[in-house]
Amino acid sequence: MKELLSTATIGKTHGVDGFLRIYSLSGEYAHLRKLRNAVASFPDGKEKLLTVSEIRSKGDLFLMKFSGYETPESARVLSGAVLKVRREDARKLRKGEYYVADLFGLSVMYHGEAVGCVKDVSDGSQAMLLQVERNGKIYIVPNLPVFVSSPDFEKGEIELLMGDLLEL
Repeated sequence: MKELLSTATIGKTHGVDGFLRIYSLSGEYAHLRKLRNAVASFPDGKEKLLTVSEIRSKGDLFLMKFSGYETPESARVLSGAVLKVRREDARKLRKGEYYVADLFGLSVMYHGEAVGCVKDVSDGSQAMLLQVERNGKIYIVPNLPVFVSSPDFEKGEIELLMGDLLEL
């Protein structure tokens, strides 16, 4: 399981005090209101530790200000980054829910035999798409009950229900 979880994206600056628009990936914001530290993960792979100095809501906007970024010009460099937090600071899971990060590395099983491994997850129009590696080739498997079982995190597995998806 990953130590840091992607929990929000950082949008444009707002106002003249260095506030940034924050967009929760779960749609919930209560856990973000308690946040004191986070990591900004940039598209180029670089990361920066941030300290939250202030949080505000304005209408339907959720705004954060980070120490060392007190002007729109300085805060603008954080726009477009993904906000990552420690697992204990992320939104608490309800029964049957899991973090997307926990899917990475699961063995893909078919009739009791390991046939691949989840290497990545992406958004699809109807469901998350599991990128499964098998014999050096990547296959796309929709994360829907008709194609795969619910993940078994204790065993580190997910059962493939339709072998045709991996050309089995």
